[in-house]
Parts: sequence; C-alpha cells; structure tokens
Amino acid sequence: MNHARGVCGVGLRYNASMTTKIKRQPPIWIYQLAAIVLAFISFAMSAYFSERTFERLPHLEDEVAYLYQAKMIARGDLVIETPSPRRAYWQPFIVDFAGKRFGKYPPGWPMLLSIGVLMGQAWVVNAFFAALNVALVYRFGRQMFNADVGLIAAGLMTFSPMALLLNATLMGHTTALFGATLFLYAYWRMERITPPLTPPRLRGGESLSARAPLKIERIQPQRRKGYEEKQHVSTQVGGTYMSSLRSIKWGVIAGVGLGMVIFNRPLTGVGVALPFVLWSGLYLLYTLVRRRELFVTRLKPHLALGIVALLFAGTIGLHNYLAVGDATFNLYTLVWEYDKIGFGEDVGREGHTLERGLRQTHYDLTLTAADLFGWQLGRITPELQDHLRSRSINWPVTGLSWVLLPFGVLLGWRRRWTYLLLAIPAALIALHVAYWIGAQRYSTRYYFEALSAVALLSALPVAWLARRTSRLLVYVVLTAVFVNSFITYSIPRIDALYRYNRISPVQIEQVQARRSDEKPLLVIITGEDVRWRAFGSLMAVTSPYLDSDIVVAWDDTRLGVRQAILDRFPDRELIDLIGNVNEWHFADAAA
Repeated sequence: MNHARGVCGVGLRYNASMTTKIKRQPPIWIYQLAAIVLAFISFAMSAYFSERTFERLPHLEDEVAYLYQAKMIARGDLVIETPSPRRAYWQPFIVDFAGKRFGKYPPGWPMLLSIGVLMGQAWVVNAFFAALNVALVYRFGRQMFNADVGLIAAGLMTFSPMALLLNATLMGHTTALFGATLFLYAYWRMERITPPLTPPRLRGGESLSARAPLKIERIQPQRRKGYEEKQHVSTQVGGTYMSSLRSIKWGVIAGVGLGMVIFNRPLTGVGVALPFVLWSGLYLLYTLVRRRELFVTRLKPHLALGIVALLFAGTIGLHNYLAVGDATFNLYTLVWEYDKIGFGEDVGREGHTLERGLRQTHYDLTLTAADLFGWQLGRITPELQDHLRSRSINWPVTGLSWVLLPFGVLLGWRRRWTYLLLAIPAALIALHVAYWIGAQRYSTRYYFEALSAVALLSALPVAWLARRTSRLLVYVVLTAVFVNSFITYSIPRIDALYRYNRISPVQIEQVQARRSDEKPLLVIITGEDVRWRAFGSLMAVTSPYLDSDIVVAWDDTRLGVRQAILDRFPDRELIDLIGNVNEWHFADAAA
C-alpha cells in the first residue's frame, strides 16, 4: 500500500480503492528553487517600490521619527541632549523632556533600522526581512503541512499588497512580521520535539516511566539475553534527554521571535502571544495533573521562551528609564496626552468608546478584505486612490481576499494548530478595538503581523486542489492571479501614496542646486505656522547631531530664534525658505 500525507498534515492515507488520489509530488528541489525565486522577488519589489513610490524618503511622521531614532542609535545613543534653541530643530514624534531628546517609539525597530543607516541604505533592512518572511513561511508551511502549502503561502506573502507596501517603507511592521512568523515556527518545533504526553512503551507494553527515570543510562554493548530490550530503554531515555535540550533551543528561538515583536510593537506582541499563553497554560496544567514526571521537562522550553522575550522587552524599559527616569512610563503621552490604549474620555482626541472602536474596526476590515491579497470586485480607480489618500472610512469596494480562509479552516479543523493560527488575526483585531485610531493609509497595518498565519490557512484549499487535480494547471492559474492582482491592484494602490504628505526629493534637489561652494548648508524655513510637511524632506537628511551636510531649522517668528540659529552655524552657507502651513518657497522667489 502507498501512503501520502494529506494537505492538512492529519495523516490522510489512500489506497488503490479510493476514487480521489493525491498526485505524486514533484522533487523537493523544485519547491525550494521556487521559494528562493519568490524571496528574491520580494526583495526586488521592496527595492522597486521604495524607489518608485517613496523615493527612499519617509512619508509619515512615524517614519520620520523612526529614522531620527535610528540615526541616534547608529551613533550609540538612545537619548541625546536637547539642542538649543529647541523648537528650531523639532521633528514630529521626537520628544524634548528635562533637557533630553528622544523618540517616543520603542527602540526595537530603530535598532534594526540603524543597520541600514550605517550602510547608507535605510531601505535595505525591510527588503532583507521581506525576503526572509517569504523563505520562513515556505519552510513553516512545508514542514507543518506539505511543500505545496508552503510554496503557495510564500506566493501569497510575496504578492500581498499589504506586504509590498509596508516592505517598501521605513515602518517596522515587516520586521515585526518576521518576529511573529519565527515565533510561530519555533513554537511549533518546540512542541514537536518535547516528549509526548503518551509515554513510550517497552516490549510487553510496560510504560517507560514506570521502569526508568528521565536520564541517560549508559549500557555497554554485550551479548546476553534481554540486551535488545535494555538498548531500547536507553535509546528512549537518552532520546528524551536530547529532545529536552532541543526543545529548550527552540524555546529560545521562539523567545527571540516574540521579543522582536514586543520590542518593536508591544500591543501587537501581546496579540501574537496571547493565544499561546492560554494554550501553554492549559498544556502545562494538564501535564502537571496527568504526567507529573514530565512537567519540569515541558516547563523548561516555555521558561526559556519567556525569559528571552522579557529580555527583549526590557529594552523598552531601559529606553524609558534613560528618557524620563521611569521604566513603565508611556512616552506616547508626552506628544499627545490622550495617546493611550483603552476606553474613556481621556483616551483619543474625542474620547474612545467600545462603539467607536468597533466602528473603526469595521472600517479597517473592509479595506483588509481587499489589501490582504489584492482581490476585490473591480480595479483601483483614481477615485479610489483619492479615497486612500484622504479618507479613513469603509472601503467602498467589496474585497475578496478572505475567501480561501474558511475553506482552509474547514480542511484543517482537526488540527490544533489551525485554531492557533486563526487566533492570531482574531487577537490582533480584538486588541486594537481598544486603540483609538485605525490604520488605512499604509494599509491596515495593525493587523499585518497576522499575514503569515492567514497565508498558511488560505494556502490549504489551493494546495488540496493542486494535489488532487492538475498541479500544473493550479499553479498556472495561481500565477495568473498573482500577476493580475499586482498590475490591477497593487501598483495603483501603492502609487496612491506617491509624494504623499508633499514629501519628495525635489525640495532637497532644489536646495542643493542653490549651493555656491563646498560649504555645508544651513536651511532656515521662516514662518509662524509651519507644519512638518513643508520641510519634511529636509528633516530626513538632517542629523540629530546637526552635523550633516544639510541642516534644516525652523525660524518660528513668534519666538525670535533666527539669530541663535545663525550663531550656531557661522561656517555654513545659508539658504532661506518661507513656510506657510504645508507650503514653502525660496525667500527670494515670488510667493
């Protein structure tokens, strides 16, 4: 009889009498090569959109702050002295407190981004992790289910508009997704290696736990009656010991993955961890009651996971302590005092209630249904592009990216991991109901870290079809779907953000064109009401230490700081701009 694993990995078998047979799988190297190609495509698309759409510049206030923090960390600092005059060198989401300057965000993503800053190519960090995400989800899907699931999930990750967009930005979601996927994969490996709840049996049916403690027994080879049985005992016991070490190793790796999420996006880290905290608690409680002799063995990898994750999370406390002297302080409230999680009149600009949270969640999910894989009823039109730039309400077109998910859950309904994967998006959606603002401009990014889990479940029905019909035909059709969604959805959807917030290299180029010698430049933008958009491009190239080739300063006419700015930079060539809200022009040009 021939046997083959089912698409859901539940040990499905078939024989010649079955009417539906699983097709013979191609050599594994074909899948591996295809996964490598997808990883390179993901890297290339990150490079492409970061250059084409975002022009290698931060387009959101968040990105401006991340880049500023990364430049500080690249020089070895989490906190620096506030430059004087303070207001002249302000940047969004950068805080001045008690003579110290620091970013409001946790230091995790800026630490990773600082690698790109040191390379002179900040964009490359997200591009690198984008490729790793594709490779890792392929490996996870292949090992947990089968190679078809892994490859299809990798394809869904590669061509997801959410991924294509965020991978090209300076936001931290791509690395957080990698951390979440690494955590899931390592936790799965940890579980598989940990000694099973059902004890191994000796010949004759007696339980190993009744005959020997959990330790290595050294039995010298000898020929006598009963030797084979003792050798079997030694193999089982020694294997348990080695399995314990391997499970601890994977617990450490899972802790690294979860820590990468937490020290980047703490609320997201809670959402990713929550289903596994609940499951682990039940799992360990059951072990304590039913197999007490295995409790410590099973507890060790979980302890390793928790300790490593907490060490990563500790960087947030360190950052907060260096900034304000309180490791638990919410730095977000130093920018907006209402920027908190929860419900109440003091949360959000106008208070936050459960009703507001559910309404915002509904808005975001309508866009998620399209952004997830780029499947919707209709194309992205100029009107929809304008909607993306200016409105954060219901997406007016019906998205279809979720259609495979119910079938994936149905196929995997007997597997515990189907529900653990499904719990990730559910937890992230539920937790972010308590956050007062949604996210649509850069896609519904608060749910992005669930992409690998959703991709794996969505790949199940396609893989099931491929293994029972024509694999070639299924992959040809799937490739056509990817190409179509990329052309008709992803490109116009991402290009809607071209020069969003008035950010472009044009301002930098025009300033550079006015340079008369080799001196570094001091650019002063003068005006009473000047928003960051009027000089955000110049902010991106200004060093926190004010020693870059271009330094931009704001001369707020209400404060009279111009002379102080000039006195600080006596050896720089001066270029004057006039700012008014979001607009700017050269001082010697007509307004």
